[in-house]
Order: sequence, then C-alpha cells, then structure tokens
Amino acid sequence: MDEDREMGIDRRLSPLRISQRSRQLDNGMRVVVHEDRSSPIVAVHVMYHVGSRHESPGRTGLAHLLEHLLFEGSENCPKGEFDRLLDQVGGVNNGSTWLDRTNYYEIVPSHAVELALWLERERMAHFLPVLDETMLEVQRGVVINERRQSCDNRPYGMADERLHELLFPEDHPYFWPTIGYLRDLEQTRLEDARAFFETYYVPRNSVLVLAGDVSPDEGFRLAEAYFGDLPPGPEHGKGVLPRLGQDPGPRRTEEMEDRVTLPRLYLGHVVPPYGTSEWIALDVLTYLLSDGESSRLQRRLVRDEQVALDVDAYLYPTELNGVLGVVATARAGIAREKLATAVDEVIEEIAAGELDEGEVAGAVMRARRDQLSSIANLEERAEELAYATTVLGNPEALEETLEAYASVGPEAVRDAARGYLGRSRGAAVMVIPRAGEEAGVES
Repeated sequence: MDEDREMGIDRRLSPLRISQRSRQLDNGMRVVVHEDRSSPIVAVHVMYHVGSRHESPGRTGLAHLLEHLLFEGSENCPKGEFDRLLDQVGGVNNGSTWLDRTNYYEIVPSHAVELALWLERERMAHFLPVLDETMLEVQRGVVINERRQSCDNRPYGMADERLHELLFPEDHPYFWPTIGYLRDLEQTRLEDARAFFETYYVPRNSVLVLAGDVSPDEGFRLAEAYFGDLPPGPEHGKGVLPRLGQDPGPRRTEEMEDRVTLPRLYLGHVVPPYGTSEWIALDVLTYLLSDGESSRLQRRLVRDEQVALDVDAYLYPTELNGVLGVVATARAGIAREKLATAVDEVIEEIAAGELDEGEVAGAVMRARRDQLSSIANLEERAEELAYATTVLGNPEALEETLEAYASVGPEAVRDAARGYLGRSRGAAVMVIPRAGEEAGVES
C-alpha cells in the first residue's frame, strides 16, 4: 500500500478523454472534429489567434471592436439576417474577445451545420466590402458606452485595468485593457479596422472546431467545402514576444479612490503561462486558497478573523504569462492594511511549507470537479479544444494539461507559491472610498 492510501487519500483520477481528430487545410486553417452522438446538435466554433495583445499602443481596443463589427453583416448576409437565419433553425450564436484570442460560435441542430459554416465563411470572406464609416461609428459608440458602464462609471471598475498597468511594462501587450482605452477608441480610423481584419481574420490564423453530431470525415469534408478555397492570408511572425522574468522587481502598490463604501484589495502576480507545470500547480493553489469555506483565505479572512466580506483567487490561462490574482473586500470598519497583511500571511504560510497531502488532494479534486462540469457542455468542450489548439499548438494538449493535475502534490504547490508569489513581488491596487465616505475604521 503506498503512502497516500495509508493516509486514506485516493489520488487516482480517471483520465478525461476528449476524442478528436484534427487536420490542417492547405490555406493553414486548423480543423478539429470531436464526434459526440449523444444529442442531434453540433457546436461550430471558430477561434482566431488575435486578441488585445496583438494591438499596438495608441490603437488599443481594435480586437474587441472588430468582434462587434463582425456581427453587423456581410456581402451576402445583411445585418439582421445572421440571427434571423439561425433563429429559423433553432440555433444560437455569440462571440467574445480576450487577451490572446477572439471566438465566434453557433450551436445548431445537426441538419443545420452547413448554415453555421456558411455564416462563418461570410464573416471571414465577405465582411470587408460592407465595412464603412457609418458601421464603424455606430459600433465604436456601442463599445465606448460599454466601457463607460463596465469600467469608468462602475464601482471598482478601473481596478483590474490599473493592476495590469502596474504588473506589466508599457511595451508588454498585457499592459492595456481588452476593451481598449477611451482615447484610442475615439481615434480609431476605418483604415485601422480594415488593416487589423486583413491581418488576423484569415484562415491561416484560425481554428475551426466541429463538436457533436458529426463524424470526423464529414467534418473535414465540410471544412474543405466552406473554407478550403479561401486564400490563407498574410503570414505574420510572432516577432519578439516579451516574457517577463521570474523576479521582475519589487511589488508596486497603489491606492485608488472610487465611489465605494468598502476598501477592496486587487493583488496580482505574473506567473508562467497556461499549460506549463508551474501554471497547473498554481491553479491547484487557487483552489486551495479560496474555493470552499474551508479553503485557506476563506477560513482565515472571512470565517475566523472576519477581516474580509469576501475573497477570491483566480488564475488567467494566458499565453505569454499567466496572472494569478486575489480579490478581497474588507469588512466595514476593518483597516485596509490589516486586510492586505492577512492575504500576504496566508500565502507566506503556504510558501513556507505548511501543506498536507489531504489539503492539496482536495484542491485537485475540486479543480477536477470544475473541469468535468466544463467539458460536460458541448460548446465549452469545443471552446476548450479550440483554445488548446490556438494557444498550445494542438488539441491533444488539452488532455495532457487536464491529466497533469493528477501528479500535483504539496511540494509542487509550495514551490510554485515560493517561486512566484510573496509580498515582495507582483502589484497591488487598493480601492478605497473617497474622503469622507468610508465607514469608521478600527486598526
């Protein structure tokens, strides 16, 4: 009997299998087909390897703005027709933009899969002729309004943007926000949008995933039929991609006044990128820190010492560098310094080695619980396959990443915390009430 079994801990995890076959078209589009006949539906997912990090200083917000524009119709599918055609067959669709990628997807009955593919072909091949100043002006206004609602005029809405500015140097593409700066959005020109589209929204820079009631052979045939004749588009090298070192310098800390009633800490650390062994150990650490009432931060800050109203830890699965963050809201009357110190002390306890096998095994199991929940959904399964192909280079990397959790133990978690976290590293933004608006504070 091994040591874990003697301790009553069974770390055996059944493999998470996501069967798929992949192929690359002559124009560079990568195609992944995941066959699942459990329901007569197909998820059609197109992911472009373009996000806010592919923008330039002074031209931020283009990727997100393009996402909006690409819902405005095409040469053969005028505005409104996209949704009307999908509604007729009972389909749904959406899209999103992030730091490293932009995606569009449709969920359709399997008999309507060719409609979804035709719509995505329209988006890729027949959008530019309809892009004009009027369309740009309308959608630029929508995005600016979105920015005002979600960032500028929302309590705590500017904290994450400022945290990234403190975490990364100005020439790093994770420095600026995905939604873009207001001044850049206001100055976006039609030629900027055209050039950005022509560079990145091309077969060579895309991944197509068909997941559901479709066979690999049929999926590859359909991909060739709808996208195989499109030109590959320009080849753009990765250039010099800045990667930060393990120790980029002392922590940068800033206070930000806002129209809030309680102080809230935004603490961030730059860590290794998605898919690395360190990233996986750090993901387990986030579960150990804040998932569930017995997790370290919840137990000490919320339950025992009652210095925080709420606390959460997160880890971005990003390509160049990961970002591990902790967000904690102080209880009324608690000094913000006391809150920040408590968060640092919990992390330092872990880095010092106060971990046991059962606690880490529980965190791994909770991570596995969320992974199972995620891939149980056909659309999310399609997105995970598309993301692994886009960021890690192949769809098999998804299974490899998920399986790597089984080997994470206390030593790996402790080493990751010791290597990348700590009060001398990272950046912190403490959002505080404006003068005269804070409740009485006890030290």
